[in-house]
Amino acid sequence: MKKYLLLILAFSCSIIFVQAQDKATKGNALVNKFHSFNTVQLLNGNTTTSLAINTVNGFQFGKLFTGIGTGFDYYYHTSVPLFLEARFNLIDRKNKLQLFSNGGLSFPFSTQNKKFEYNAGPYKTGSTYGAGLDYLITVGNQAFILGVAFSNKQVIQMVNNYLWNPLLNKWENIPTKDIYSFNRIAIRLGWMF
Repeated sequence: MKKYLLLILAFSCSIIFVQAQDKATKGNALVNKFHSFNTVQLLNGNTTTSLAINTVNGFQFGKLFTGIGTGFDYYYHTSVPLFLEARFNLIDRKNKLQLFSNGGLSFPFSTQNKKFEYNAGPYKTGSTYGAGLDYLITVGNQAFILGVAFSNKQVIQMVNNYLWNPLLNKWENIPTKDIYSFNRIAIRLGWMF
């Protein structure tokens, strides 16, 4: 929980910092612009190779972009991530090199454990975070995205665990918490407008 509060605090401080800069420069260098980053990612980790589809929407403040993102992550167990993302232009020419970082929550989408089918039980919300580099090839006021990233996805399952209780003379379900943490490398292709 502390991680999420720190993430929200960092996001809020970055917006306050950017707004303070905007007033100081009287709007000359910083123009607030809406952008949408839409990517398809090839994810490769120890468990499998899979795809993820993400969209991040937010505003550009000079060299800094902040936004909120969501999508579908099909790696191991299908989930819907919801995260905050910050980007910084390392090279700010016609084509741009951006460093990005994100973090948030990963909501379970399916109910069956595909790897261990005998593990039955509900899934809980986990965490997700990542960082990487994107190269933006400008086409008019839009851009083609080519990038590489590292990401982590956490999947939590409360696995049914039936044990015989001799005092009550019956089977009782005492769920165990299985936590899976997946580190992945992503190759990213997409479009920014």
